[in-house]
Amino acid sequence: MREYCYVIINNAGHSWPMVNSNEAATAAAEPSPPALPHLLHEGWVPVRETPMGGGTSALAHSLILLERTAPEKAPARKKRKS
Repeated sequence: MREYCYVIINNAGHSWPMVNSNEAATAAAEPSPPALPHLLHEGWVPVRETPMGGGTSALAHSLILLERTAPEKAPARKKRKS
């Protein structure tokens, strides 16, 4: 089975994963290193890039779609009866 992840990256080298609204408050409060190198190291592979522009800023942003094969879950162990 495949897993997918989106990352936003800008031309200054900053990157961060797309998060849901519950994670956004926590993520905004904590400065973090660029996410893309970490995800690539974990086995995520870029699939597609979509330019997003920069608006009135000097920075341009892109949306990156990443994928990887989902790690296999170990089967649940049955408890032995005593």
